[in-house]
Amino acid sequence: MTLQRDYPACPLCGGQGAFLRAADCTAHPLWSPALPPRIEWHECAACGHVYTRAFWTAAGYEELFRRSQPTQVAGGDPDQKRVTWQPVVRSAIDLLGGYRSVSATSPAWIDAGCGDGALVMTAGDLGFRALGVDARAETVAALAQLGFEAVRGDFLTAPLAPGAAVVSMMDVLEHVPYPREALTRAASLLRPGGVLVVSLPDRSSASWRIMDHHAANPYWQELEHHHNFTRERLAALVADHGFVVEDIAIAYRYKAQVELYARRTPD
Repeated sequence: MTLQRDYPACPLCGGQGAFLRAADCTAHPLWSPALPPRIEWHECAACGHVYTRAFWTAAGYEELFRRSQPTQVAGGDPDQKRVTWQPVVRSAIDLLGGYRSVSATSPAWIDAGCGDGALVMTAGDLGFRALGVDARAETVAALAQLGFEAVRGDFLTAPLAPGAAVVSMMDVLEHVPYPREALTRAASLLRPGGVLVVSLPDRSSASWRIMDHHAANPYWQELEHHHNFTRERLAALVADHGFVVEDIAIAYRYKAQVELYARRTPD
């Protein structure tokens, strides 16, 4: 059973990668003896992107997803979570023309990798028909029990209707072996002028550099991540897929986070 497959080249540009560093991942809460004990990171000589030497196969994901972290399952204080996610939803609403236009039409919001469903719930509270997508059966079952819409499956292949006003990929692109495929799918699901929201750790941020300086950067040991993006590389990648980047923001749901807001251009 093959759990990982080596990247033949940089997954963003196809350039040649070289070894950058390695990290012990045995302390990660999802690690088990069936998984490799360390992660190797490569850096592309052409575009500077940093990515893992290998990516998970279907068998690897099955082993990895045998467990869930607490933040990946519905629960906790829903009101606190609404406060946490409100700025993301408000920013999307502003790009769509304001709450009046949203409340009049109840447009669709698709949240890829919805985790505990808190963003799905908050988007619904602010006027959207919100749908979550997640690969973990436990996550989707918990949301369904609470009465929220969620689909279990891979965002790339899940049966999702096009024409959404918003597609959010919060802490998703760093998990996807080939991020270009995910952005292509997001563009296909959005209506012209629709909003893409992406968040992930920013390798170029001050927070990241400080964590590296103190040898206390958890992202090098992150079993679920295949990529360490800079915000500049992320913005360029999004623009490559027919989006105009409208705004970049900083939140504090986790360390070194950056949020990017982009609008899909007309066909």
